[in-house]
Amino acid sequence: MIFALLDKLSIDSSFTDNIKESSYVEKMKLTNQTDNINHIKYSNFVPFIISIYDPLYEHIENNEKKMYMKQKITEICSEIEEKSDVKYHNYYFNEKLMKPSVIQFGLQVSDQDYISSIYYLNEYYRKHFVIVYKNIAYETCIKNYPKEYLNYQDGNIRITEGEFEKGDINELFDTINFSLTNDIKKEMKSVYKMPLNPISKYKIEELKVLAEECNISLKDGTKNKVKAVLYSEINDYKLNN
Repeated sequence: MIFALLDKLSIDSSFTDNIKESSYVEKMKLTNQTDNINHIKYSNFVPFIISIYDPLYEHIENNEKKMYMKQKITEICSEIEEKSDVKYHNYYFNEKLMKPSVIQFGLQVSDQDYISSIYYLNEYYRKHFVIVYKNIAYETCIKNYPKEYLNYQDGNIRITEGEFEKGDINELFDTINFSLTNDIKKEMKSVYKMPLNPISKYKIEELKVLAEECNISLKDGTKNKVKAVLYSEINDYKLNN
């Protein structure tokens, strides 16, 4: 009955986010979701994210929440194969890195967080889950999804607000007291298939034409953008449009 209801519900998270950022400071949104919902506290990101964004979770009896969570994670893992067109392939993951088996394994490990799980849930819920640890914000997605900020403190996770310095996600992997495993082993951008061919396939004039088609300026101030910058900006544009 629960999963029949799930199939009828539509989670539309396609609204835009207008937060303005500097290159040094993360602006964090105000939300009281975790304060208003009576739910079991989770110290791992996968069940926490699901507890906030699954439409049925808050209506489940407290003594049934953990069992429901296990069933929901199993369902998500099954969808990766059974509904692969809409729950995997259309996310445009780099299939050599973000293999279905890698994602499924990470999602089902109950006492450990894997970065592949965060990458996948960013797409599944069309959100950008930014991890906050010791007052530093670590981005986990290169797409322009609405951002949600997950603060890990004293073994618990909550959605939070404030201003925090930006950090490099690779530094978080090396933090002794933070349990997040980098099972992808590559930079964040490598998680996706890039829309363009390798940069060596293009001449600068070809990239200029593509940039103009994407309404990307050819100038950086008064200077012309170099080939690598145009290539990167075109890829980013096409990945998000």
